[in-house]
Amino acid sequence: MKENIELARNREFGDIISDTFVLIRQNFTPLLKAIVVICGLFLLTDIVISAFVAVNREDASIQTLAGFSKAVLGFIYAILLVLTTQAYFILYKEKSNTRPEVIEVWGYVKYYFFRVFFTEILLIIGIFIGAFLCFLPCVYLGVVFSLVLPVMMVENGNIEYSIRKAFKIIKGNWWFTFGIILLVSVITAVLMLVLLIPVGIVYGVAGWLTGKNVDEIAGVFFAVDLNLCKLLWIIPNIALILVYFALTEEKEGTSLIDRINSFGKSSPGTDQISSEQY
Repeated sequence: MKENIELARNREFGDIISDTFVLIRQNFTPLLKAIVVICGLFLLTDIVISAFVAVNREDASIQTLAGFSKAVLGFIYAILLVLTTQAYFILYKEKSNTRPEVIEVWGYVKYYFFRVFFTEILLIIGIFIGAFLCFLPCVYLGVVFSLVLPVMMVENGNIEYSIRKAFKIIKGNWWFTFGIILLVSVITAVLMLVLLIPVGIVYGVAGWLTGKNVDEIAGVFFAVDLNLCKLLWIIPNIALILVYFALTEEKEGTSLIDRINSFGKSSPGTDQISSEQY
């Protein structure tokens, strides 16, 4: 089995892509466990609402209420998924490249939730303002803002510090970061499409064999499949963590400084930084 990956090091474009999938493979079970425990309730609720909407598509009042509920729950779920994924790998680094426990990940998630919640709202507003001004500022800000949450969680920064730091480390590396985001987004979209294709095939075959309208049943299966596909969002999130560490290492050489400072000191225990501090 390949040795556990060190997060805080300089990486080339291809290294970030390959290491993203190596990290997923090496940490799949404990990471999925943390996601299910922390995000599972919101994911399950979203699935139930989506399935209910699929069965009651002709009721306008249900569609309106369900649409609002899905928007709110979906936003919370997205934040929890980002927090859980990034907290997992931040702890992974703090614990010397070993897998953290769910309770430790939860400690980070609950500590940062409201800070990240309001930060995400402000960043979305900023991107929309950029979109109204022109398309290019929107794209530029979107790439820069993608690094704000990793900065905030790794360095325990406030909103202002995290945004300033994101602009600082991305300077001269915007196209590099944009390329990573674009590629992992395409990979994620393709994987989602692959997972959704079987539902479409079953829908078509069932309708052809029975000669009946199976839209409601297909809608339920599609809603379940689509919501499960959202778990693939961990791919771009892990890639962004690696981008953050790569750019920080290039600009500041933090891991080298840490090694120099650790000379002559005893190795800290893996439980030195526990979730109780958060």
